[in-house]
This record gives sequence, C-alpha cells and structure tokens, in this order.
Amino acid sequence: MHADLVEAPSRVTRLKAPGTCGELVQGHIDGQDFLVNCPIDLYAHARVEPSDRPGLQLHDAPRFAKIRDTVTLAAHELMFELRHRVEVHSEIPRGKGLASSTADISAALAAVLRSGGVRTSPQVFARLLTEVEPSDCTHFDGIAHVNHLTGDLYESMPAPERLRVLVVDCGGEVDTLSFDRDKARSVYRACRGRIVEAVEGLKRGLHARCDEWVAQAATLSARISQDILPKPQFEALLAVASEAGALGINCAHSGSVLGVLYRQRDDAGERLQARVLREFGASVSILGDHRIIAGGVR
Repeated sequence: MHADLVEAPSRVTRLKAPGTCGELVQGHIDGQDFLVNCPIDLYAHARVEPSDRPGLQLHDAPRFAKIRDTVTLAAHELMFELRHRVEVHSEIPRGKGLASSTADISAALAAVLRSGGVRTSPQVFARLLTEVEPSDCTHFDGIAHVNHLTGDLYESMPAPERLRVLVVDCGGEVDTLSFDRDKARSVYRACRGRIVEAVEGLKRGLHARCDEWVAQAATLSARISQDILPKPQFEALLAVASEAGALGINCAHSGSVLGVLYRQRDDAGERLQARVLREFGASVSILGDHRIIAGGVR
C-alpha cells in the first residue's frame, strides 16, 4: 500500500476530532458487528510538528500508547518516515464510553499525515484505527454506520440539526477491550428483529430529519443493551426524561453513560439537567450537555 503525497502546510499542524455520547444504535446482524456513532461537540486536540530526530516523539507516551501503535502502523503501511513531535490534549472523560481513544488517535493520526503531506482515504484511515482497537470511527462525515471492529463503512447519514444530548454518567469505568463481545452477540442474535427495527427506524429518522424517530430507535437499542451492560438508572431516567419533554435515551453500549436526547430550544437543557439532578442526586453525575454533530476531523 502507498499514499499520495501532497504539499505539506505550515510547520505546526493542529487538528481536533470529536468524541461521542455512546452510540445511537449498536448490534450484530447476520454475522456483522456494527454501530451507528453519535458524534458530539467535545474534542481531542492534536498538535504535530516535524522533528529533526527520527521516530515519534509523543508527549505523555505511556498514556497515549494507542496513538503510538496506530501512527507507527500507519507509517509502515503507508510508507512514510516518522519524524514528528506529537502532543494531544483532550476535553473528553476517559473510560465512560465517549470514544476518548477514538478521538485521541484520530486527531493525532490525521495531524501526522497532514504534517507529512500524506493523503489516504477515510476507509484506510478507519482500518488503521480498528487494527489497534474497536473504534467509533468519528472521522467519517455525518453519522456513520460502521463495523467498529474492521472499519468498514456501510452508510454515512446526515447529522440531526437540532438534537442535543445530556450526558449522564451512571458510575464506574469500562475498558472497551474488556467488553464481553460474546455475551453481546448472543443477546443481539436473540433480539435480531428489534435490532433491525432500530437500525431501519434510525436511518428513516436521520434522512427525514425526524428527531422523534431518531430518539425512538436509540431508546430501543439502549433498552436491548440493558441485557448486556445494564445501567441501574435506565428505566427511571427514561421516565423522568419523558416527563420533562425529552425525546428518548441512548447509551454507551460498552461504557457507563446514558444520553438524554432532547430538541434544542430555549433553556430546555438547564431545566432537564436540574430535574435529573433533583431526582437522582449523587447516584449520577452530569458530564456535559452537547450538540450531536456530523463527524469529521477538523
């Protein structure tokens, strides 16, 4: 494999990549693992500068070992020389299912490629990510239906224009690599009809710009996930959210967060957050209130 060379821009390259609030839908149908990602306006930021020294000089290297592995793999497969200093700073909480690693790696890899004048396709970029760990692949445009284990893109759909998500942490941390995928596949096989319903409903909602259909599909997928990685607050939070005018709930299928989906208007987010904190107290924490956005490294 080789990459096309393009003219490199200025000496310092700065890019950012979005995290997610879990996924809108996740499952396994007819032998294929997949998710539909849920990018939000919460980012990992990468700063890359060419170096006179060979290799990758990575700030806080122990913390960002997955960046080192992915960038090194890219250099080998795309046949370019690594002489880069890389710094990554992230706004995204770790271990919660917000795609913090996906964002870290995507921002850093994209910045290294741009710094070196190396161009490759989004599909190859996705495969590089998933060779290191499962990935929400938020570098794809729009809302992406992907195989998070191989990087295959099935469809890219338009992002909602007015849908926001209140990110509610139910406690604890989950390592994506330790997620019980065999258990999940068993549940997904038993729920195949409902998963197909969720995927089809979500896609109709995204293409038709119908936030209610999007939220209904996400809620169905989150309810299925309760049989795999349950969040004790799920049913009560759904009831409170519905009473407060929210549209539904999505979840981090391999994380600890639930997302309350609501339509952007006036002070709806502040009122919803106050209601959740009043009802649940210290049993949850609010990690943010964010717009659902189109994917893509910026």
